[in-house]
Amino acid sequence: MIKNIVFDIGRVLVEFEPHDYLCSFGFSEDTVQALEETVFARHWNAYDRGDYATVNDMRDALIKLYPACKTELELVLQSDWVKIHALKQDTAAYLAALKARGYRVYLLSNLSKDSYDYITALDFFHQVDGGVFSYQEHVCKPEPKLYETLLSRCGLQPEETVFLDDTAKNIAAAEKLGIHGILFTDFDSASAALETLLQKA
Repeated sequence: MIKNIVFDIGRVLVEFEPHDYLCSFGFSEDTVQALEETVFARHWNAYDRGDYATVNDMRDALIKLYPACKTELELVLQSDWVKIHALKQDTAAYLAALKARGYRVYLLSNLSKDSYDYITALDFFHQVDGGVFSYQEHVCKPEPKLYETLLSRCGLQPEETVFLDDTAKNIAAAEKLGIHGILFTDFDSASAALETLLQKA
């Protein structure tokens, strides 16, 4: 029987589209691709893991590593970057509905402190029963420790728990621990898959 529903945050409960964000500055496509590789592919996990306390710290470190990109990094890595986290209204409403149906709902996310501070102002954050976040634990999905921390800290049984995440390797890591996984590609298919699972369980 499923009792616990765990949500990732980025691309599940809020928007997170680095490519669109970088394009909004009017950079050339080559510059966008270079920044995607430099900032988001190489260094974003360290930011989420808490290696950089704030975006300002990451910006200063990356400018030292990539001085030729100083102007672009100064533009992109400002504290207001978090505004790209627009609320996904459909998923947030679904989370509230699941809570009202008696399920316990949790958050498990690779999240920087800057993102955490921004997202805590959103209503869904105050409707959940608990959560574990990478910057606080200094470990990122898909490393098992983050999942294990959620299970132990919140007293969850893996077979009673389902996890929704937009990344296949994060779902695979959850399933290795006995947690049910649903890959979130869009709201309609993910919610339908969850409802099917809830009816079977």
